[in-house]
Amino acid sequence: MTVPGLPGLGRLLSQVTPWQYALHLAGIPRGRLRGDYTAAAHVVARRYPGAYVPARLLVPPAWQPHLVAVGALGIHADCLADAPAHRCDPAAFHAWTEQVRQGLATGRAEQPFLRAFLHTVQVRSIDPADVHTALAGQAGRLGMTGYATEQDHHDNTELSNVPAGRILLAACGVPAHPRNETALRLGADAVQRWDDLADLADDLRNGFLTIPEADLLRFDVTRADLEAGRDTPAVKALLAHACDKARAAFEAAHAALDDADPAVQYMCRPCLMFLSQGLRGLEQRGTALLRPSRRWHFRLSPAELVDGTVRTLHHRLHLP
Repeated sequence: MTVPGLPGLGRLLSQVTPWQYALHLAGIPRGRLRGDYTAAAHVVARRYPGAYVPARLLVPPAWQPHLVAVGALGIHADCLADAPAHRCDPAAFHAWTEQVRQGLATGRAEQPFLRAFLHTVQVRSIDPADVHTALAGQAGRLGMTGYATEQDHHDNTELSNVPAGRILLAACGVPAHPRNETALRLGADAVQRWDDLADLADDLRNGFLTIPEADLLRFDVTRADLEAGRDTPAVKALLAHACDKARAAFEAAHAALDDADPAVQYMCRPCLMFLSQGLRGLEQRGTALLRPSRRWHFRLSPAELVDGTVRTLHHRLHLP
């Protein structure tokens, strides 16, 4: 773009992109650090292209750079920790966590997206203890093949997902408060249970079963039954039980969210609303949950979508 009579203005305007505007509002200084945040945004966009664009359109611009920095770190850690049990390389994960620990201690790192995360930790007052706890929780998943009891499933969410959620909320400047913590904890449980059902077939193929062994014993189902995709009354009852637990988790999360701060509701309600529609679809699949599918399964509830959208827009009005 060239503007006659105003040399250089076109070049200046070409640099005023929505992303550069977001970096400015977030207080990210010009120079290498802005490139680091851009690298973090690329990591998130490649992993979650379907969610990245809506997030850029709907999330307050001043939050976006900090959120992508946190997201990029989580994505990288997940890729290392979620490897199939027979291909898991604990040494690679531990080497990575050591880089993060050193970065938290020194403020320096080699990876651009890690440098962005360390800056966000500093300027958004993120508690390094939450970072260490989240990494320790993910380390506990290395080579895991399943859960013995429901309590083990709960502990995994508490140790991995809840600290990560605290980091995300802190990156948005959300104050710590018991009501926000409750909404975060129950929301993390609901999301994890949806993920367990949506990825059940793929996880089984990779040697990981998210349904606790205690539930298999209760319904007289074996792991081999699930791996073979057997369509039996016992398997159907087991999967229906898993769906019922997920539905109860979503109901509890929605109830807790109503008491949370507007910023927490704005960040969490769209995710819960979207995944709740997905859960409706998963509930209808029955034993087909044991067969891999590349399709997303939804059963829409117009009333729930309208209510959630109106509530989300209302809370957006109360954000900076």
